[in-house]
This record gives sequence, C-alpha cells and structure tokens, in this order.
Amino acid sequence: MTETLITLRIEKDTDIARLRQAAAAVADVLGFGTFTRTRVVTALIELARNALEYAGHGRARLALKADGNRLALRAVVLDQGPGIAQLDEVLGGNNIATNGLGLGLRGVRRIADSFDVQSSAEGTKVDVSFRSDLPAAAFSEAAGRVTEALSGMEGADPSALLAEQNRELLEAIEARDLLMQEIHHRTGNNLTLISALIRMSGSSTQSPEAKQLLSELDTRVRAVIKAHELMQHSNSGDMVPLLPFLRDIARNAESAFNGAGLSVGVEVGGDELCVSGKTAVDLGLVVGELVTNAYKHAFTGRSQGKIQIELKCGDENSCLTIADDGKGLSDGAERPERSNSLGWRLIRTIAQQYGGAIETNGENGLSVSICFSERLV
Repeated sequence: MTETLITLRIEKDTDIARLRQAAAAVADVLGFGTFTRTRVVTALIELARNALEYAGHGRARLALKADGNRLALRAVVLDQGPGIAQLDEVLGGNNIATNGLGLGLRGVRRIADSFDVQSSAEGTKVDVSFRSDLPAAAFSEAAGRVTEALSGMEGADPSALLAEQNRELLEAIEARDLLMQEIHHRTGNNLTLISALIRMSGSSTQSPEAKQLLSELDTRVRAVIKAHELMQHSNSGDMVPLLPFLRDIARNAESAFNGAGLSVGVEVGGDELCVSGKTAVDLGLVVGELVTNAYKHAFTGRSQGKIQIELKCGDENSCLTIADDGKGLSDGAERPERSNSLGWRLIRTIAQQYGGAIETNGENGLSVSICFSERLV
C-alpha cells in the first residue's frame, strides 16, 4: 500500500527548501528521532541538488507506504538530464558527487533502507525509502496527519523557509561538534591508557626481548596519540602539519631509546606540508619504525650518532627520507627493505597505499627514501 503525499518541482533553491520542510514534516509524523530525521532530510536534499545542478530541474515525490509490518517514507526524485556517466563507479565510491551537501549517491544508498537508481541518456530516477517504527496498521492515521502537516506549507514565505533551514543546519553542526568532542576525548583517553599499560608491562618484565618489543609498540601507539592531538587542535579540520608531527615522533624516540650508554640526536627538516589525519598517522608509523630500526641496529659499539628525517615536496611528487650516520650495510648484507619483519611489512604496506617506491643506500650509514608519485595532500 502506497499513498502519494506531495509532488514538488525542483527548479530553484527555494524548491529544495520546500522539499526539506516537507521531508521534515513527514519524518516528524513517522516518529524519526533527531539524528535519523537529519540523515533522511540530508539524503533527500542531496538527491534534489543533484537533479538541479546536473539536469537543471527535476521533480521529487514523497509517499507513505507500508513496508512489511512498518510504515516507511518513500521518495522518488526524477530528472530529464543527460544521465549519470559511469554509474557503477559512482556507486562503487570511485567518483562520488561532491555538490550539495557532499553526501553523494553512495552515501544516500548507505543511509536508505531501500535504494534503486536508473539512469540513461533520457534522465535519472532515484527511488529510496526509510522505514519507521510505526506499525503498518497506523497507515490511515499517519497519512491524515501528514496531509494536515503538509497543508500548512501552502503559501509559506520562501525566506522564512531558508531561515528555518539555516537554523536547523546550525543546530545540527553544533550537535555534531559536541559529539565529535566527546569521541575525541574518549579516544584520547583510551589511547593514553593503552600507552600507559604498555609502559607498565615494559617496566615489570625481566625479559630484554619483551622490553624491546613493548618499547617499539609504545612508539607506534604514541605516534597515533600525537596525530590525534594535532587533529583536535588543528584549525584546518582533519589536516595536520606534518613536520611538527614528525618532530614530536623524533622527541618520543629520543626519550625512549637514549640512555646512559647511547645518545643519538634525531633532526627533522624539509618542506612544510599539511596532510590528512590518516596520512599523518601512516607516515608517523613509517618514520617511527625506521627511527626505531636505526636505534636498534645502526650504532652498535658506539655511544653517539645522528638520525636525519627530511621531507621534500615537488610540484608532482614528495619524498620522505630517514638517514643515519651509523654502520650502514656491509657487502653482501640482506637488503633491509626485503625483510619479512613486522616493521618492514608495515612500511611496505603503507608505501604501496600511497604509490610510494622505497629506495635504500647503505653507504655512510643507512638511508631509506620513500618517494611518492603524487604530493601527499
């Protein structure tokens, strides 16, 4: 059983505002919570913006339907545009639309309880539905309440609609920010607890091998902690300044490995670059592994040494180099980049993810360079 509630032409921004109001009214009647209501409205706005921006105009039809034993909001958005090129790639995540709210068809499919899209040179039709907790037996009552709610939209002031939309958007942003602050706080606490437990285990064990493994593990965890802290305090959202982050990793390594019999300085230099939080964590793990390896193997029989971390960024590529002035590689020694150790497997995996090529030079110490085919932005 399906009953059409309202059909709206999508020809200008005020039409999208009316769709938002209509979708919100239906969502309220169906008892969607605040978070679900926002997701539903956001998804429909994204579909309407796609129709407006890609096809020039379109239509949106909202309907009430019985979906099994529950009521659902069904929405159909149609346009007569040129269709969606490479639809399978769009749905696969390789070419997500970034217009409107940036949700994209793939995001709408993830939110909706049912999703179907048909696209050709004659236009595009997207059919989605969102299930509520109301029983299907309440169909007639819900349809009447929705009709009454939608009747109040007639003659509504477009400026008032836009103002209401902006107000709700600001409220949603504030709610999101509070949620993200709580998530960051709990994540930071958990990471700090993990690091503390690792250090406690390291101080209580009598095995030198276990102490070494726990120290290396703590270096990895502290790299993630530092990236998380920088993301929290960054004014650029998820972007992290890479060189300060690498300097913190260098200081952590000096604190962890320098002692009475060894003093190795770790210097960081090169070109300034901001990268995403994920990229910062990945590169931090790589640098942490290579610096740890240098401390473990490069300075045998010595009390002092130096490790240099350098980032060079060109117009089309980037290169990260970690070099020490230790003993280097002897003739016939196994190439370290071919090692099957956990650390080197991690380094190779991360390098491959970013299209990086690993180069090593064992003369005058060991130098490891990872050159990426594109800038790390």
